[in-house]
Amino acid sequence: MKRAKVLSMVLTLLFITVLSAGCNSQSPNQSTTANKEFKLGELTDAKTMVVNKDKKEIQILAEVNGKYLTESTRHGVVFKDGTNGEKSVLRGLSNQFDFYNALIEIGAKPGNNISLDDMKKAEKSVEGSKLNVFVTWDGLGKEIPFTDILKASENRPADIRFGGNLENATNLKTGCILCLDSCAVGITSNAAYKANEIESKQIKITGNPDVLPKDGTKVAVIFRLAD
Repeated sequence: MKRAKVLSMVLTLLFITVLSAGCNSQSPNQSTTANKEFKLGELTDAKTMVVNKDKKEIQILAEVNGKYLTESTRHGVVFKDGTNGEKSVLRGLSNQFDFYNALIEIGAKPGNNISLDDMKKAEKSVEGSKLNVFVTWDGLGKEIPFTDILKASENRPADIRFGGNLENATNLKTGCILCLDSCAVGITSNAAYKANEIESKQIKITGNPDVLPKDGTKVAVIFRLAD
């Protein structure tokens, strides 16, 4: 009787051990997925900017900000830790200072022609080297122009320029990488709209929900120095 009781206890403990091991085990796919680092081309979570001097190209990693698929903004790409980090269509994962230095590295020339006072009136357009800007993401299979991810109440061909503005960017810490109108703070901005024109004329620009992937999706923003 005593021997049978001991055997029963041993079998019970063995059953509990096997059951516990089964519950805690992961399939090979689950383990691989959990440990796999995000990668988009040469961009990764640890390498959020890639500079190619031969191609005169910069790629930065960013995230879709779903808020601006419906709300209007004048901010295209802003570094996530800047004071305007949550005010843009795309939340940049590289900072504005590294981006500025990368533009210098590929041979771009800053315009530095817009002052903070100019932002009070819609009269001046940003100057500086012209850049062609594209976007892509996992599964898209191609690059598309940055303007394709936007919806505007007044459409104009984009004219992205290296505005420069390093001093203002340093002092104000907005994080602005790409503004949708001519700007005294953004490292790059769109000369197609004069300084303050979007707000003064109440032009509405949002992300395009028919093109952009869902909120939080990581995308590559590609800046190429125009010939």
